[in-house]
Amino acid sequence: VKNRLDTVKSSGLVGLALLLLSLYLFLNFRIALVTALGIPVSFLVAVTMINYLGYSINMVSLFAFLIALGLIVDDAIIVNENVYRHMELGKTPREAADLGAHEVFWPVIASTSTTVAAFIPMFAIGGTMGAFIQVIPVVVSAALLGSLWEAFGVLPSHAAELLKVHEHPKRPTRIDWQGWLQRYLGVLRWCVANRYFVATVSILVLAVALSVAVTRITFQLFGHVDVGQFFLNAEAPNTYSLEDTAKLAARMEKAVYEAVGEDELDTLLTNVGVTLIDFNRSRVGSQYIQLIIDLKKAKPKGFIERFVNPLVNFQFSWEGTRTRPTEAIINDIRDRVQLIPGIKRFSILRPQGGPAGADIEVGVTGADVNRLRQEAERIRDFLMRMPGVNDVRQDLDVGKLEYQYSLNARGRELGLTQTQLADAIRTGFLGLEVLQVTRGDERLPVRVIYPETIRHSGGLEQLPVSLEDGRLVYLGDVADIELSRGLDTINRRDNERLAIVTADVDDSVITPLEVTELVRQEFVAMDSPDAPYRLVFLGEKKEAADSMADAKRALIISLAIIFFILAALFKSLLDPFVVMFAIPFGIIGVIFGHLLFGFHLQFLSVIGFLALTGIVVNDSLILVDFAKRLRREGMDRIDAIIEAGRVRIRPILLTSVTTFLGISPLIFFASGQTAFLSPMAVSLGFGLLFATVLILIGIPCFYLIADDLRRKVRRIED
Repeated sequence: VKNRLDTVKSSGLVGLALLLLSLYLFLNFRIALVTALGIPVSFLVAVTMINYLGYSINMVSLFAFLIALGLIVDDAIIVNENVYRHMELGKTPREAADLGAHEVFWPVIASTSTTVAAFIPMFAIGGTMGAFIQVIPVVVSAALLGSLWEAFGVLPSHAAELLKVHEHPKRPTRIDWQGWLQRYLGVLRWCVANRYFVATVSILVLAVALSVAVTRITFQLFGHVDVGQFFLNAEAPNTYSLEDTAKLAARMEKAVYEAVGEDELDTLLTNVGVTLIDFNRSRVGSQYIQLIIDLKKAKPKGFIERFVNPLVNFQFSWEGTRTRPTEAIINDIRDRVQLIPGIKRFSILRPQGGPAGADIEVGVTGADVNRLRQEAERIRDFLMRMPGVNDVRQDLDVGKLEYQYSLNARGRELGLTQTQLADAIRTGFLGLEVLQVTRGDERLPVRVIYPETIRHSGGLEQLPVSLEDGRLVYLGDVADIELSRGLDTINRRDNERLAIVTADVDDSVITPLEVTELVRQEFVAMDSPDAPYRLVFLGEKKEAADSMADAKRALIISLAIIFFILAALFKSLLDPFVVMFAIPFGIIGVIFGHLLFGFHLQFLSVIGFLALTGIVVNDSLILVDFAKRLRREGMDRIDAIIEAGRVRIRPILLTSVTTFLGISPLIFFASGQTAFLSPMAVSLGFGLLFATVLILIGIPCFYLIADDLRRKVRRIED
């Protein structure tokens, strides 16, 4: 836990350093300083809010601060840049601060509201997944509200005092801003003149990206992380005593010591008589074995763990020495343990990046237990033949030998019931408390119980049963008794018996959703709702379906709120669609980023895109709002959109670059247990970069196309 928190904390410091450096390179030292002064204020508001609402500082909340890091400077950048622009036009510092803040007040209010509107609907995601990410909208929304207050309540006075415009000719800056600006304006003029061609190409690129995503990128709920702890759960035949099981456990320990070297193994704890079903359920029995294996810390990987973490924690030496990844060690142990005679089945359970649970969990429902077990074994055998699928098991296993008795015809004639037989046997073997006596300071219960000669002789047929008239009969006369094996547990779902088959998946070979789809195709006859024995997909498939449905609902809510905010700002129903047109083009960056890093599309990837919707709208809003203001002042529409691009390109680029740099450590340098957060950072970062290109080039084209459409409608009406 400490390692993962240190890594996220160090990533935040690196992101902050990159953010401040970008402000310094794009603007100047004074503007960067004034902008950065708002970061502590925003974080203080966020920390106060999560403390008030009862959340804790953990890896997810620290990641939320990392997201907020690039967003909270956006408001300050827009206000600062506008104030500085008026100072360059000759205004006094106080006039520039007053006019600059007033000009962008409503656009900034709207842009912050759209970003909050993108995060707040995450509360609509229910279940374990919703609880897992619930702190993200709290942190980001509180930090954004804090940055908004700072941008208009404090920043203008700082800007008036600290910002200065150099009147003498400046030396060449670090970035040839004017040169790049002229090149951009040339490209923008060509695109505006050929706006229908540019719009068509943009839509075709989006269509190609979506087709690639559907055919080449598979979905996975959460990826596995390299955690140096795992549980080896094994089961011996149910005829084994504790002594027999302990001997088998010793052979398993020897196999572990052979697979894991002294420089890799930290501790090994063996429990005999207990096993974990998952991280929430356990099972007890003389045939169960559990080995808890803790590995030594892995050797630091990546820039963050190797160089930044030691500086942050004032530790100037690397602690980890293990070079083999956990996955390789697990595979080595699995290969050795499966050769040990006497093990009926075994599985390896390890912590996951997100909420815990089996990768594959397929259920079969029906009436007859024996038929359920047969169907579960068919599914188990099918999964065991599949490459990349490990530790397959089903839960309808026969238990130990037991006596099973049922009332016969003779017992019914005597007026007995099955319940009376059960009560008689329970009373005879467990006893019936009839009174309590005092011995010293203690009250001791007195039980009436059958003598040991009856209880331990094994002759259940000779067990006496009392009739209502006081006569005694033997159990063997009134019940049919047989020696057989029953089931340890029987699960139920919707009042039907349920057998569950679980397995783990190596996602470098195949994903859980691909496996469940192959199971559905193989047992298609059981996938019908009218089948007597039906498949029920639980685990990752069910959670993925529920989470995606909730994410779609959250996206719809976000888009609706964003649309109403923009409609209120623009007083138009068409212009909000132009601004929101940048949202789907962020998908291109999401897909490109996942292909570039070889990630599966994951639940956190979808959450990253959900957060992206509000951020992308901000830049589009700033551009379109300024163009509409220039048109109200009498400027031609094409000249207005080009001038808006010229004036607003710097704040748009700055907001996008700072947001990207804030989360870039988790994109490029994440390793170990923090790597499972990378898909969300990739969705947010690369989606924003690609959407920014469209905003600067495509949105002016779509704005003019919408204006062309508006003119044609007016001509038709006239």
